[in-house]
Amino acid sequence: MRFDNMRFTASSSRSPVQAALLRSLEQSGELSIPALRALSPLTDKAQVLVDKAVVEVGLERLTVVADVMAAGNVFPLTDPLSVTQVEWETISKVGGAQRTMAPSARGENQQPARTIHRVPIYLTTDDFSIGIRTLKMSQRVGTPLDTTLIKQAVRRVNEGLEDAMINGATTLDGQALVDGGYNAPGILNAPNANTQNITDAAWTTAPVGTTVVTETLAMIDKLQADKKYGPYTLYVGTAIANALQSDFSTLKGDQTIQQRLEMIQAGGSNLKVRSADLMPAVTVALVQMTSDVVEVINGQPPIVIPWTSLDGFTLYWLVMAIMVPRVRSDYDGNSGICVGT
Repeated sequence: MRFDNMRFTASSSRSPVQAALLRSLEQSGELSIPALRALSPLTDKAQVLVDKAVVEVGLERLTVVADVMAAGNVFPLTDPLSVTQVEWETISKVGGAQRTMAPSARGENQQPARTIHRVPIYLTTDDFSIGIRTLKMSQRVGTPLDTTLIKQAVRRVNEGLEDAMINGATTLDGQALVDGGYNAPGILNAPNANTQNITDAAWTTAPVGTTVVTETLAMIDKLQADKKYGPYTLYVGTAIANALQSDFSTLKGDQTIQQRLEMIQAGGSNLKVRSADLMPAVTVALVQMTSDVVEVINGQPPIVIPWTSLDGFTLYWLVMAIMVPRVRSDYDGNSGICVGT
């Protein structure tokens, strides 16, 4: 904890953050992320170097988040700073299709039951600073600006996004992040998620291919009973991922356990097995990769927002992302997630 960050609050008239916000309003007439970015104290070339460092890190440390977005399961926010919650409904199934000879035949009067759900739109941030003398020295001798701190901050933000997608959003002390009575669970603590007991040794220390396949098929059965028919991705931690590289049978040169798993077909495609290093050691998660099961609410990918201290001798950067997991089940509590422990 740095005392210079504790000295001012955003409401203080001496706050450099407040000054940046006021300049944004004065110069652009709006308070937005692009407007804040325009206040960079760096030259254009130096700011491009900072932005390039963010791009270089890219999707590092993101596995589940990247997969969900690659599947097209994205809910965009056009003005993320103005949105504090996202709300949606689940609706009960009523009535049914009718077969008639005349298109003008009247159908059944239907009134579905509705349940409201919300998820808070929080920020995932990390910050760093560089002294003015370090910056000036870099400019004087013509050496490139050291972007190590930038890359580390982006990786930490990415880790925060991935952790929230897997384990749900939490505060610094590990408690569930709650706003207005609503939280943002991940795939492992998703409401109504199915569960499956797995044999620890068969998945890790003494891999048994037939046991792994049998228990995976049992998880698929549970999702299909909830009317979730795929396509599926099986997420495992690094220890299990390493064990799955063992031979499926005693025949040397035979396929690995992972290759055998990926021969399972469901939902029109083969099962995918992915290693996510933020998964708990002896836990797996089978996920139907559709938007009615899991989404990323995407307001802003990681971006660097700069400002200066009150005295101008310190340059601050805030790496900020507005990306929130949304896991869903239907009105009847059917979930497309099965957690094996």
